[in-house]
Amino acid sequence: MANYSWQIMLTQGIVIIILIILIVYLIRQRRIIRLEKRFEDFALISVHDHEKSFFDSILEIFWRWIHKIAKVLNKSVFLKKYALKYEKHIKYEDKDSMSGMDYIAIKFVAGISLVLFNILTFMFQVMEMSLMSFLLSFLIGFFLPDIFIQIEYQKKRKKIEEDLLKAIIIMNNSFKSGRNIMQAVQIVKEELDGPISDEFKKIYLDMTYGLSIEVVFDRFYNRVKLEDAKYITSSLTLLNKTGGNIVKVFGTIERSFFDKKKLKQEMQSLTSASIFVFRTLCFLPLIFILVIYILNPSYFSPIFTTNIGRMILLLVILIYVLYILVIKKVLKVKI
Repeated sequence: MANYSWQIMLTQGIVIIILIILIVYLIRQRRIIRLEKRFEDFALISVHDHEKSFFDSILEIFWRWIHKIAKVLNKSVFLKKYALKYEKHIKYEDKDSMSGMDYIAIKFVAGISLVLFNILTFMFQVMEMSLMSFLLSFLIGFFLPDIFIQIEYQKKRKKIEEDLLKAIIIMNNSFKSGRNIMQAVQIVKEELDGPISDEFKKIYLDMTYGLSIEVVFDRFYNRVKLEDAKYITSSLTLLNKTGGNIVKVFGTIERSFFDKKKLKQEMQSLTSASIFVFRTLCFLPLIFILVIYILNPSYFSPIFTTNIGRMILLLVILIYVLYILVIKKVLKVKI
């Protein structure tokens, strides 16, 4: 019996290691593709070179199936409305080839993949399958891509927040030279790169469709959810309704953003030590539990096998989560 349990654990370990290696490989390939796109304008590539790498072929097949699944899911009115919240994650360059429904298709594929992995695990363990475990696996897989999407979205917001001052400076200089808002937006999207350029391309596209200034920048705020973007939207709305000197208004916005950025950098330098201690204290209990489990795997078994142990575990998790939320609230300083 002991040998059989070790065989199950070994098989599960091998499957998990293979999945981790696959995920790491995909992440590395994604970074390589990003670097290639960044330097492809400066590289000499043969016009006769049409060879595709193995990863590109797999990625092409994957997206082909995702688009097919998205077409099927697109028949649902509920999923159409649900897919609208993912439209803001689509880059300007991908607006013609991707839609929010593609993200929903990816979520379904992730959920079904986790169910299949669960079936594989049950086959190795020769255990009775239950509908609840399959449903739980599907839900975890369905919402798991949202974590990665949200992480990328937060990185994008942070980069936009850092580069928004540059965009305001360029727009203000454009207004000083006699250009209008549309021309200023065009200069920003051409001069800058990264997420801020992508957002200003969307702004420029909305303006070419004939949308008003307040609607265009309000859509920009709804995509990025930044207070600075809301400030710009409110200023432009008032300026458009009441009139005024746009150079002076953007000069005020520029000075305000510059002072805010300077103050934020000072606050980060003052709170960096406290944040480091907070992160250390967050990970220290997990490392401590892992070390004890490696040294004595049966040490925590009463927590999972008894009712009192489960109650204590739930209480500890609740206190741990409350500790993280409270300390983050204390360390967070609004400027």
